[in-house]
Amino acid sequence: MALWFLVSNYLINGILRREWETTAQFVRTEVREFLTAEDFTAKDRKPVGPKFAALLRHITLMPDILRFNVYNPQGVAIWAAVDKKLVGRSFVDNEKLQEAIQGKVVADVSSLRQKENVSERDSPKKVVEVFIPVYSEVTRELLGVMEIHKRADPIDRDIREARIVVLLGALCGGLLLYLSLFAIVRQAARKIKEQEENLLKVQSDLVASQRMAAVGEIAAAVAHGIGNPLSSIRAAAQVAKLDCDECEGPDLQQKTLTTLDEIIQQVDRVQKRMRGLLNFAKPMEPRPAPMKINSLLSDIVEVLRPRFAEAGVSPQLDLDRSLPEVQLDANHVEQIFMGLVTNALEATPKGVA
Repeated sequence: MALWFLVSNYLINGILRREWETTAQFVRTEVREFLTAEDFTAKDRKPVGPKFAALLRHITLMPDILRFNVYNPQGVAIWAAVDKKLVGRSFVDNEKLQEAIQGKVVADVSSLRQKENVSERDSPKKVVEVFIPVYSEVTRELLGVMEIHKRADPIDRDIREARIVVLLGALCGGLLLYLSLFAIVRQAARKIKEQEENLLKVQSDLVASQRMAAVGEIAAAVAHGIGNPLSSIRAAAQVAKLDCDECEGPDLQQKTLTTLDEIIQQVDRVQKRMRGLLNFAKPMEPRPAPMKINSLLSDIVEVLRPRFAEAGVSPQLDLDRSLPEVQLDANHVEQIFMGLVTNALEATPKGVA
């Protein structure tokens, strides 16, 4: 709206200024054709009256010009087209007239905002008064001021059209600016949302990594604390095997050796778990090796047999004995099957095979 107001006023002022200058040039040209400098200064106005009347008839051939009045440089009316009573009266209090005496082409556009300007029935509703200073062609001396009455309807129509055109242009420009800013802001909002999501993801990953680091530190501490006693237990079992040669009786010797082998086997299994725990923060690389799935499953069931007994569940294995050896990482596969069997054990009701 501010743009419309500024541009429309600038455009309208330019239109009106051009209109008044064109009218002034036309009037001055016609005055030089019909009047002389003495016609403005003659004390006896009757002989020059027909000249002004002839100028009026000729100048009103222009469709927009209705009539004119003439004033001398002192602001006194020396000829009037309609109201002859105006002749001889002074109009020094007329500001527009005084500006024209100073040498400016002045128009009284206040009539554009009035409903009625003249009293004649056939006259147009809106009339603009244009005060045009007239100069001597030889001496450039001010001869007088002509007050031209022009129809305001064409000018008013041009002003309305100019306002409408500028308004439409301002609205289209404002709409284009709004759409452009809307697209920019929407794209910026989308970018901000993506950055927020990325930030939340980074924060989540950071929290997870910090949690993993903390768990890794705890795992390392626990594994270190358990690994040393296990090493001692394994070493003691190995020494006991060496001393078992002195056991009395072959049955006792064989039973003791079997028990010590089981101790060493379970200690090795726990140590594998500890190594996996130590590598929790940094998982171990798989090391495939030939292995039998049936043997692995049997060992897992034997390890978990105390838990089966505690839960009142009887484990039964139905294994395909024709399964070949496969290349797998024993530690990883053992962790997988251990988790599966443990979950199944927890989900099985007591007393079920």
